[in-house]
Amino acid sequence: MTSTRKQGILALILNVALFMAVAFPAWAMDVPDAIRKLVVREFPGATITEIRKDVYQGQPVTEVEFIVEDGTEYEMIVSEEGGVLRIEEEKGLPWIGGELTLGLGVMVERDIYKGVDTEVQPAPFLRYENGPFEIRAYEGVDATYTFFRTDRFSVAVGGFYEQGEGYDPDDSDYLKGMKALDDLFGAGLYLETEAAGFTAGLQIHQDLSGESDGQEIELSVVYPWFVAGFEIRPELSLTWLSEKTVDYYYGVSAQEARSDRPIYSPGSSLEFGLGLMIQRPIFGNFTAVGMVEASTFGSEIKDSPLVDEDFGWDAVFGVMYEF
Repeated sequence: MTSTRKQGILALILNVALFMAVAFPAWAMDVPDAIRKLVVREFPGATITEIRKDVYQGQPVTEVEFIVEDGTEYEMIVSEEGGVLRIEEEKGLPWIGGELTLGLGVMVERDIYKGVDTEVQPAPFLRYENGPFEIRAYEGVDATYTFFRTDRFSVAVGGFYEQGEGYDPDDSDYLKGMKALDDLFGAGLYLETEAAGFTAGLQIHQDLSGESDGQEIELSVVYPWFVAGFEIRPELSLTWLSEKTVDYYYGVSAQEARSDRPIYSPGSSLEFGLGLMIQRPIFGNFTAVGMVEASTFGSEIKDSPLVDEDFGWDAVFGVMYEF
């Protein structure tokens, strides 16, 4: 990929980020009148902090979170017909507050590295939310703090920790002699906005561990919809990986090279992703969930001697419990 083309792709992604950060907040305060009236009728002077689609007792609903004048937080569940199904104070977990979701599933994964077999392994999941603070643990850990939020737009900063990403030299005979990849950690900027039922997100990651020293910028679009009690979330994503990031995962140094594994120093590249998540409440606070993701890559990754597949995929099936 030429330097001019790399700069053009990066400029496009950053321009989209700037557009999201500047243009969308102009209309983000547009709370639907029907929702606003319901909240004000029950709690005059309340401030709406978040609105999102959800499933309640097998039917699609709108979940509204708001704060009343004395600082107490409430949650209101509104049906598609505009009726109030539930209003309750958000007390959260004992002592620490917030909401906690735990899950456990089984993951089937097919990677793109040469000689690596399809793997089956347990897939634990954790999500903790307490006001603007959120922790997600699934194939790594992300911790974020949202410092700007309306009902349709949010900006957050945080950090991430990645464990077990990329190859393991013991995964195949071909990879033996490659340097083992270490865990990574770094900082991130996260933007998210909603329009016409779509949710668009932007994530910017910078490695601070000293391992790759690279960057990743991901744009994603999700369109959730609800049918027969199921929540269905298709997602498209485009990720730009910097030269240092691609080299860390797919490069071959002079010390690692051999007759069938030549030296390889790639440039920056792209990753294209397609995902689908389906979940449905089953009983009580339990929810069944299934996810399928597939990714394909730019030529700088596909041309690596460590790679022998055009795309990778994984699937997870499990159960979550919300406290």
